[in-house]
Amino acid sequence: MDKQYAFAVILIILGVGLSQSGESDTFYIGLGTGIVAMGTLWVLIRLIKEFKKK
Repeated sequence: MDKQYAFAVILIILGVGLSQSGESDTFYIGLGTGIVAMGTLWVLIRLIKEFKKK
């Protein structure tokens, strides 16, 4: 497993944790959602680059 994939998965888990923390603060929910989106986009870009190489 590449280090970048591991970092992206850690970001996604952190984002899910922030958005499900039980706080009703919209800042943390938005921050968690943004982190999940960023990690998912990162993984998708990496996968697309890998498939273009082959």
